[in-house]
Amino acid sequence: MTGIVTRVNNPPWNAEHLHWLVDVLLFWIMLFWIAMLEGCQISIVGLQGHDPETFKETHPRAYKSCKLVLAGANVERFLVGRQFLLLFNGFLVSRIGGGQNLQNFAMGGWLWDPFPTQFLFSNGVLLMVVIVALGQLPTQLVAADKLLGFFNLPLGHYYLVVLPCLAVEFLGLTHSSYLLKDLLCAICKIDQSAADPAKAMKKDVWYYARCVLSVCIVILSGTFVIKGIALGQTNATEGPGWDELPGAAAVVVSLLFMFMLACAEGLQVSLVSLTRTRWSSLEKSSPLAYRTCRLAFRGSHMNAFLVGRQFLTAMNMVLLARVTSYAGTEGALLPGGDWGFGQGFNAALLQTGFMGALLVVNVAQLASQVTASIFPVAVINNHFMNWTLRLTLLIEFTGIVNACWPLAKLMERAFRMAPDPINCHLDGAKQSSTSGKIVIQWTPNTAVEAAVERAVVEEAAVERAAVE
Repeated sequence: MTGIVTRVNNPPWNAEHLHWLVDVLLFWIMLFWIAMLEGCQISIVGLQGHDPETFKETHPRAYKSCKLVLAGANVERFLVGRQFLLLFNGFLVSRIGGGQNLQNFAMGGWLWDPFPTQFLFSNGVLLMVVIVALGQLPTQLVAADKLLGFFNLPLGHYYLVVLPCLAVEFLGLTHSSYLLKDLLCAICKIDQSAADPAKAMKKDVWYYARCVLSVCIVILSGTFVIKGIALGQTNATEGPGWDELPGAAAVVVSLLFMFMLACAEGLQVSLVSLTRTRWSSLEKSSPLAYRTCRLAFRGSHMNAFLVGRQFLTAMNMVLLARVTSYAGTEGALLPGGDWGFGQGFNAALLQTGFMGALLVVNVAQLASQVTASIFPVAVINNHFMNWTLRLTLLIEFTGIVNACWPLAKLMERAFRMAPDPINCHLDGAKQSSTSGKIVIQWTPNTAVEAAVERAVVEEAAVERAAVE
């Protein structure tokens, strides 16, 4: 807040043309939106399979949202649209709350030395903590413990989260993830018709037209991002420590950030997919996947992983917001040309990070999530995923974002939230609160467990045959 008020922040517009109060309001509005997007995702995923009519009278707001989002294929549509809104809001928060390239940051009479200024303020480390510990994790923890209670809060979830997410998905900007899913299923001969027909996506001409549009957008955004990084027009080569980075090296660093983000996203989906399987059967066929599962499901490691992963995701989000957004304000780019697209295009799509967000959400997030949902074992059967898991556990161990636990409790007390009146936790799961942390204890669910286990065993057999 000090950086914004003293006008040493780094918004995508000219800070001198707007009062600092506008930036403050936008920052908190988007941080609030991020919090709602995170919490509503937990509630919606957890409420799948429950009849909204059972809580129509007791939780009318949750009922209204569930009637829409749980109908047909709307859950998948919601999750895809939410992913883009979450990332784009994160990009803008990173720009508005991010610091300029200062030598010494001043808070009243407190003058910071150059190193903490550059590391904590200019490069956004403090901002990462704020986004995760204040914006993302508290609502996730509350929603995980009280799915219905959170979704029924008087915070406008229907208008601020459900409708915008479905609207963004309808535009087709992220339909490339559906195309990737269809392609992987076709290659592996997975019969998608075996799934619930009521949840199937309607694949007509309009559907494939938006898939083509999404692929073209990914190619266009990728071209602009790589061009900007290579020619030194983005923030990847601006600021202390970054200004000495050659264009080619900046491209490599950007790809590394995207790879780390993809690992964090894919690891989460794979572990959640394998929670109800007898993963001990993987010890011989997929030893690295077995070791990763054994570490993740030991004690409270799954909770620690989710917290550490959130910080790792936010860190890469802040860094990618920096390296993929063009420097400058009001459409004026750094030397290198704009290919004749004009200042309006530059200001709205390049300097806000919109193009970068499109690239990251399609390539680094949704693609890895889709791949992990189809091949959960193969995705984590490598050293990179095991190292990523250990890194997330280390991050949680440091306690850097553990403020989320008391904040979650404070939110529950502020809204006087009571336990959910029905058993509306994840299918086959039982949740309890221990030492201020939500612990997920999986109980047998024979039908689901058997189906998933068969798929895992078949996938492991195919991998073993390929190796032989």
